[in-house]
Amino acid sequence: MSPIKAIADLFGRSPFGPLVRHTRKVHETVAEVRPIIEAFLAEDHDEVARIYERISDLEHEADEIKREIRNHLPKSLFLPVDRGDMLKYLKEQDAIADAAEDIAVLLTIRRTRIPPQLHDDVLALTDKVISVSEQLVEAAQEMESLYEASFGGREAEKVVELVEQVNHGEYEADKVQTEVSRRVYALEEEIDPVSIYFIMKLFRVLGAIANHAENTGDSLRMMLTRK
Repeated sequence: MSPIKAIADLFGRSPFGPLVRHTRKVHETVAEVRPIIEAFLAEDHDEVARIYERISDLEHEADEIKREIRNHLPKSLFLPVDRGDMLKYLKEQDAIADAAEDIAVLLTIRRTRIPPQLHDDVLALTDKVISVSEQLVEAAQEMESLYEASFGGREAEKVVELVEQVNHGEYEADKVQTEVSRRVYALEEEIDPVSIYFIMKLFRVLGAIANHAENTGDSLRMMLTRK
């Protein structure tokens, strides 16, 4: 057992298991964005309402894990990483689930019809954003291995590489969002202004998922660089 791990075990249970559990629960929430958008595009608003309830429940479960982490996070100076960095990680990760729930709320507010010629574009953006969340899960799952390795060595290098993939994924999501937005405005003579505003709002909140995933990854990298 490493000295850092022994000290952390002495002063309180490791927070990294719950952090990974929170990451997974947040991604469960994000994964529901695809089916709710599919239902919305199909104008199946009963299904939209049903999936909204599921997303709301998952976001609540993620909040409960977040509170558990905050309640048990050691205040000791012997934490293996900076406590502020961990709290920032948790805050940004929580914002991912919040954005997923915001999408669900948005889709229940107004029954905006999105033209069929935009459906593939909307789903392409959705899939790209969800893939960024998946990449974050892959990086976050290494935290417990990092803990065993005292947050150094090859394990740390591997996590940095995974975080770089998250950052690149967010960059690609931004490019898709820009291209899809251009296609929306190319149809502005066919779409009323309120509907255009609604669609662009949907894109912005989708983009927020990828943005917060990138910020979460950067917080994870900060834990390592302060070592």
